[in-house]
Amino acid sequence: MMKILVGIFFVLLLLGLSPSAATFVAPALADDGDIEVLESSAESRFPDSINFYVKARSTSLIDDVRVHFRLASGAKGRAYRIAEFEPGEEVSAEAELLTRTGTNYIPPGTIIEYYFEIWDKEGRVHRTPKEELMYTDHRFEWRSISSGAVTVHFYGDLDERRAQSVLVAAEKATERMLPLLGIEITEPVQIVVYTRYSDMSSAIPFRSHAHSANLITEGMAFSNEMVLLVHSPGMSADGTVAHEFVHLLVAQAAGKAHEEVPAWLNEGLAEYGNIDPNAGYDRFLQKGISTGRLNPLWYQNRFVGKPEDILIAYGQAYSVVQHLVTIYGAASIADLFKEFQETRDIDDALEAVYGFDQRGLDAEWRESLGLEPLDEPEPEVEEKPEVQPTSTAPPTPVSPTSTIVPTDVPPTPVPVARSLPTTGPDTGAEDSPTGSSGCNARGSAATPAWLLALLVPLAAMTCRKRRG
Repeated sequence: MMKILVGIFFVLLLLGLSPSAATFVAPALADDGDIEVLESSAESRFPDSINFYVKARSTSLIDDVRVHFRLASGAKGRAYRIAEFEPGEEVSAEAELLTRTGTNYIPPGTIIEYYFEIWDKEGRVHRTPKEELMYTDHRFEWRSISSGAVTVHFYGDLDERRAQSVLVAAEKATERMLPLLGIEITEPVQIVVYTRYSDMSSAIPFRSHAHSANLITEGMAFSNEMVLLVHSPGMSADGTVAHEFVHLLVAQAAGKAHEEVPAWLNEGLAEYGNIDPNAGYDRFLQKGISTGRLNPLWYQNRFVGKPEDILIAYGQAYSVVQHLVTIYGAASIADLFKEFQETRDIDDALEAVYGFDQRGLDAEWRESLGLEPLDEPEPEVEEKPEVQPTSTAPPTPVSPTSTIVPTDVPPTPVPVARSLPTTGPDTGAEDSPTGSSGCNARGSAATPAWLLALLVPLAAMTCRKRRG
């Protein structure tokens, strides 16, 4: 029987699929004949994969089984895996979704929506009802508490009182930042709390040995999945939770443009929403001023450099955000993000709301601290060989070219990590091998602050038809 085709789904890469499994032409709901699903399930096999299983039978040969899935948050499009099985009238099919590293990485706590599609030789299709699975770290017996859209998952030595403290930290950050950003939380948020760093180290994305030797990650926020992983050694985790939670809110405020939010704005807002702000930022800001190490804002799409340079950048970012809120009011931040969603360009958005771009903001902020604004770069004249005129008309003058400044790759704040150098602020830690934006490195006991983020990029997919 011929299948009725009703349109094309442009299916994006969701969780590390190969381009060959990118998209398909979705059939209309067709008569599924006597295709019968006997069993179906999905299982977390942390840290390597999520495995989907279905058993079905039909009076005709079953020749195609697929599992379709997407993030329950709806942040990305739907994708699918083709299940492995031997065609027949009764089949057992299994598909595997890798979850461990690179573009395959999925954080524990992620909720995935899925369903199966079973085709027989006659062109009939049976679709199972949609179900949800939370990808979990099955090494531990998890408990949970919830308030509103936020759920905290914890285990073992962490008692419910501490879990409640984590929940309260998220609530306080929410109360402070939602009016500022002009949003409401529209999707459930999962906070997964580990009591020991050795437990959490198996759950976070892979890092190079050199990177791991200098950093201990305190927390990571994954905005597409609406998941926050936190290492909670004690009450100090409240500041980590608040800071990282704000990253999720900033991503929601920016919408589809969240990957273009510059680090100075993203991290400055995250610390502005921190319920346990660190006075060490002021000290690093003053050190940056005294040593002439304050980078221009337009160089800070992401934070790179040695740990102390990163800490100075955080102090600067926090101070700039404070300046915007103090001088122009909290409502201006919400306006800024509305413009940013439209323009996807921070300079255009700043111009629309404040009347200046990053250069103007940088100059105004420096003047507010009693500093001299940076000089405007002088245009460079392109040198060309002298051209002899072929007529009595004068030669056309050579127009000066604009000064070219380095342009950083826009950071992806999925995920952002709150980390601390294991050897203090002068470790000379290498930049993240992924080139991600910095986030929340806490220094030694005498110099607390935040450091580098990890990047799990999602690539685009191509399109193709499903079945002839």
